[in-house]
Amino acid sequence: MGSSSWGAELLSGLRPLSRVVLVVCLCGLAVPLWFAAQNTYRFVEGHHARTEGYVHCESGGPCRGAWRLPGGQRGEGEIRGLPFAADEELLTDLPLYAGRDWAVADRSSLLSRAAWEFAGTGMGTALTLWIAWNRSYGSGSHDDVCRRRRPWRARGRRRGDGGPSGRSRRAHRSATAPHMWTTGAASASCWGTPRR
Repeated sequence: MGSSSWGAELLSGLRPLSRVVLVVCLCGLAVPLWFAAQNTYRFVEGHHARTEGYVHCESGGPCRGAWRLPGGQRGEGEIRGLPFAADEELLTDLPLYAGRDWAVADRSSLLSRAAWEFAGTGMGTALTLWIAWNRSYGSGSHDDVCRRRRPWRARGRRRGDGGPSGRSRRAHRSATAPHMWTTGAASASCWGTPRR
């Protein structure tokens, strides 16, 4: 089954409100994915640099300062990963990994953050689709199965024998057996309790 048919089957079984919630959740998962891509880009495209002058750190917050990049360019902005002692001790010429408007004290921190963000996005997407798939089979797909089986019961009642004939029943069960395995107990419940 292709991805397009799988997605169409998933959406067809969801109620309109559930479809809106699914789209909102998937769009929300794009935010950590964007940060993961940004950190990966910075890990590849950044440069080794050193601070110029003193850095200024807030207590329990980030540090800010300036640095010199290769080629004579100057960068300035927030520096992640520097301890508050860098400000208290008036340290200078600190090694950084930086771009024009960002810097980190440890380059590997970019890669670790990107890995966590990619993993969180993947798990969140899998959980969202799993919940949507279960809701799809619990509402739309179950209703479709019931609609397909109701004509057999209706014809059986018109004949007065409580269901389809023996040969028709065996043929119907053979044709619908694969679908019964995929829908499970939800499709089996459509038959209800046989009349005695």
